Amino acid sequence: MADRKDSDSSPWAHPNSRFTTTLDNVPNIAKDYNSAAGVPIDAIIFGGRTRDREPLIRAIHDLAEGVYDGLTLGAEATAAAEGKEGVLHYDPMSNRPFMAYGEGDYAQHYLDIVGAASDQPIFAHVNWFQRGDDGRFLWPGYRDNLRPLLWLLQLRNGEVEGRQTPVGIVPTKEELNLEGVDVTPEDLDTLLSIDNARWQQEMANRAEHLEQFDRMPGAIWEAHRRVAKALEEDAG
Repeated sequence: MADRKDSDSSPWAHPNSRFTTTLDNVPNIAKDYNSAAGVPIDAIIFGGRTRDREPLIRAIHDLAEGVYDGLTLGAEATAAAEGKEGVLHYDPMSNRPFMAYGEGDYAQHYLDIVGAASDQPIFAHVNWFQRGDDGRFLWPGYRDNLRPLLWLLQLRNGEVEGRQTPVGIVPTKEELNLEGVDVTPEDLDTLLSIDNARWQQEMANRAEHLEQFDRMPGAIWEAHRRVAKALEEDAG
């Protein structure tokens, strides 16, 4: 390995590099995490990466809308360079390269398996990567990401109510545990807001994305139409 010069500003690792270890090495993992009988699932959480549009966290109680949200999981890519400003790079469930069968069948599998659970998990979409106009990240991330996740479990348990939006439930500022976190009230307003106009643009892109898949369940299209209608009524 060649010595790295002090003036070298290139990344230390390849963008696709990964470090993994077995779960057995996690000291505070639940004792029954590998139980052959399975473990309860309280929440199914999808994570996107966008500088705007997506709030810090939004929760979804409806099964079809939760699966729909996973199918339209997006991250910023090179769309602007291709003349498609605002279009995300979609990666269903953040798992598309690893799917062994079609996305439509994959969605139906989600609906069948999760729908059969006697105690339904709550769905959520998180985004730690919102930026301000000056390019800085609005949320500190890392260990502070636990704060919205704890809120999510409180929501599932009926301990908080959140604020209903056309695209899910977001926390109120009072519900989040923000003790010791370094975030301004103005940034927090942005983190917990929904840009309706941007979302309506997103809905057209999502429809185009879903249309490319065979055998997409009707329940997913119905969820898409419900969300689109809620956005229109909210903008009304």
